[in-house]
Amino acid sequence: KMAVVYPPIEMPLPSETGRADFRARHRLGDGPVIGFAGRFAEEKGCDDLLRTVPLVREKFPHATYVFAGEYKHVVGDNLYQRAAPLLKEHADHIRLLGVVRGAELVDFYAACDVLVLPSTNHTETFGLVQVEAMLCGTPSIASDLPGVREAVSVTGMGRITPPRNVPALAEAIIEVVGNRDKYVRPREEITRLFSIDATVDAYERVYQGDM
Repeated sequence: KMAVVYPPIEMPLPSETGRADFRARHRLGDGPVIGFAGRFAEEKGCDDLLRTVPLVREKFPHATYVFAGEYKHVVGDNLYQRAAPLLKEHADHIRLLGVVRGAELVDFYAACDVLVLPSTNHTETFGLVQVEAMLCGTPSIASDLPGVREAVSVTGMGRITPPRNVPALAEAIIEVVGNRDKYVRPREEITRLFSIDATVDAYERVYQGDM
């Protein structure tokens, strides 16, 4: 028998000016912002995400991709060095922020039109960043892998795409960015699933044999 208990995920509300301030601070312009949060690594699908840039820009010429997380010194991965030609080719449309924490992370999520988690690792278990983004009002796109797809599956706040399929990933980004209101869910729906109260209640039901 198996019972699924989601982790509690707490995320402050973005400030009223956080989105605009973040975009101005990092020179993101007025076009769509496609975000990624995590290690800049191949198993996270960052190379696939980079390859969507020209496809997405056919529809949204002023789109900007923003990567939040370690990128130069990722243990066990040298994607930053290997991806240098792609990074150079699309330099005007890519921002590498490094590690982002605290209020800056909240503003990052709020500034994104969509957060993308194109993981290729079948052992990845969940992807907390998706729910963090959702709590800031930002939909997510995730790979169709166990665990990774769960947040989008249960909330409906985004799209699920096959891993390692660049055209499908680009199509999903274009769809979500172009029809964003269709994918955004009220914050209350997200907290109902991923709050500390929801997690504690679920564990209590497991211990009582109700799940």
